[in-house]
Amino acid sequence: MNNLTSVTLEAIGIGVLTLIIGRIMFYSGVNKNKREETEKYNKHLSLTLFMIGFVLHFMMELGGLNKWYCDKQCIVGLKDIAKI
Repeated sequence: MNNLTSVTLEAIGIGVLTLIIGRIMFYSGVNKNKREETEKYNKHLSLTLFMIGFVLHFMMELGGLNKWYCDKQCIVGLKDIAKI
């Protein structure tokens, strides 16, 4: 699998997780009476949450933040192993 395909699949996964967590947080903060009013915005909310996670993952990947974080965690892990 090439890099673009891998990043796209990761971004889809992050988008779905953002959608799930965002909807849980949104509905936990909305009164039960107002839920009926917000149902008409449900599709827009879902698309927005998914796109936030999807685009954010691509931006972090292009900006090198994922590689930087993973490299940093790898060094910490190696230091912990060296202590053993």
